[in-house]
Amino acid sequence: MIPGLRAALQVEALLLRRSAVLRIAVPVLVVLVPCGSFGAVALARSGYGVGAAAVKLAPYATGDPGTTVMVALAQILSVAMLAAGGFTTAWAFGQPFADGTAGASFGLTVPRTTIALARCLVILTSLATTVLAATLVGLTLAALAGAALASAPPNTPSGLGQATVTALTAGTLGIGLALPFAWVATVTRSAFGTVGVLIAVIAITQVIVLLGAGSWFPYAAASLWTGMGGAEAAAAVGPPQLALTAVVGPIAVVAVVDAWRRLTDV
Repeated sequence: MIPGLRAALQVEALLLRRSAVLRIAVPVLVVLVPCGSFGAVALARSGYGVGAAAVKLAPYATGDPGTTVMVALAQILSVAMLAAGGFTTAWAFGQPFADGTAGASFGLTVPRTTIALARCLVILTSLATTVLAATLVGLTLAALAGAALASAPPNTPSGLGQATVTALTAGTLGIGLALPFAWVATVTRSAFGTVGVLIAVIAITQVIVLLGAGSWFPYAAASLWTGMGGAEAAAAVGPPQLALTAVVGPIAVVAVVDAWRRLTDV
């Protein structure tokens, strides 16, 4: 193991666990996101959706209810984990510059690079656990949807397993896409500035999707793969596009560690 990594992991885990951003994000992701998925499916099949809402919810109005809940969960998680991860990394890497504790790392026996690596690993582990918890809650609600909304006796359709894997994968990819904002927070030394960049990236992603190039843009590929842009857009995203999306996280960790190694005048 890298010298000092165990101690750094323990400290970073404690700091993140006590942070307000995680205390807000976890209930939202674990409870509200699955409930929102269930609610979208229930509303789509209730007949009360009208206008633009009815058009938006139309894909959820057919098919096995439980599977559809997990499909909706995958779509929401692909975006929610990016947003939650972006806010978390902005706070975790930007706040030390705001409160002056970043400079104290120069006097520690644990290297700054090890601290940065530990911080990334703790964020990744914490948010991945949240994705798993949200998926488990989603499966519970999917079973409820199958019993309450199905016109036939509930069963376990083959598509439910695939939708579950998609939700786990999309959520995890969203976490990896959030890690570059740790580098942004380091070079800008600003949590608020990093949030601004996050919002800008989300806006740019929408433009790229509208231009038809979303399948090769990592920040759009995961969401399109879940079916958020329709079946045709989902079919355009395959293993090469997902692999490109998956490498964003590891590259970001390397960049963050290098940025902390080069820190001066803190």
